[in-house]
Amino acid sequence: MTPGVGHWFDLTSQPSAEEEKAVRDALWQYNASAGHPRDRQGLSLLLRDADGTVIGGLLGATGWSWLYVENLVVPAELRGAGWGARLMRAAEDEARRRGCTGIRLDTYSFQARGFYEGLGFAVVGQIEDCPPGQTRFTMTKRLDRPEAASEPWPDGAAPRVTITQTAAQADPVVPVLLAGLTAHAAPQAGPPDAETLNLVVRAPGEAAPLGGLQARIFYRWMYISLFHLPETLRGQGLGRALLQRAEAVARARGCTGIWLDTFSFQARPFYESCGFGLFATLPDCPPGHARHYLMKRLTDGEA
Repeated sequence: MTPGVGHWFDLTSQPSAEEEKAVRDALWQYNASAGHPRDRQGLSLLLRDADGTVIGGLLGATGWSWLYVENLVVPAELRGAGWGARLMRAAEDEARRRGCTGIRLDTYSFQARGFYEGLGFAVVGQIEDCPPGQTRFTMTKRLDRPEAASEPWPDGAAPRVTITQTAAQADPVVPVLLAGLTAHAAPQAGPPDAETLNLVVRAPGEAAPLGGLQARIFYRWMYISLFHLPETLRGQGLGRALLQRAEAVARARGCTGIWLDTFSFQARPFYESCGFGLFATLPDCPPGHARHYLMKRLTDGEA
């Protein structure tokens, strides 16, 4: 649609900070009105060498009584020495201190499912062919049960590396984690070729966005991370039009499918009416509700 003939949206891969903030703020306001205000708090553990240089670590955040581990990487020369387990246990200790119900994360079939299972995590859902020929696993570990004994810290007055905890929004560990994970995944799945998609909804003649959709494309799958429209724009087919536009882009990029997550107090029936199917559910996230994971395949038939 174009300005002057009703609400419209445009496709951009480089939205301004103000545009991204407007979409996020609208979604957070809706969640708050449902009784679940945003309470995200960063939780990062930086793995450093003897000189203090960040060489790996863990990046995550707590919110709604759950810890989500976004990235975990240990450099090749330190693997097998227990640093990955120590990072995860340190994160779990902090999650327990913050009163979290559990921990969730995602890993691929060419990554570390067995490692996480050894730490007490279980698969609660999976997406086949994400990336093509591989599987993406969603895993969780409940913390509302007796706490397991912690592993002793390594002996020695001057260990080769140390773990430092930080909650900063921009950590130097981020590029290290992304580079490490990408290097590890590339031989199995190829480069992720990540791409961002933003569909911004504006009123005719207005520059400020009213809502929209944000997604990322990697490993030939599209993940819709943010999607919100104000109450005044619902029920008019605009949300369905946004999803259809996103799907058209996904098909044009050769994507295998689209996946997203939504809460029990949000829009699962709407997504299912658009052809998405449930593949996993995370109970008590937030407490008393559930987080639903849905997907729609764009190849080998529809979901």
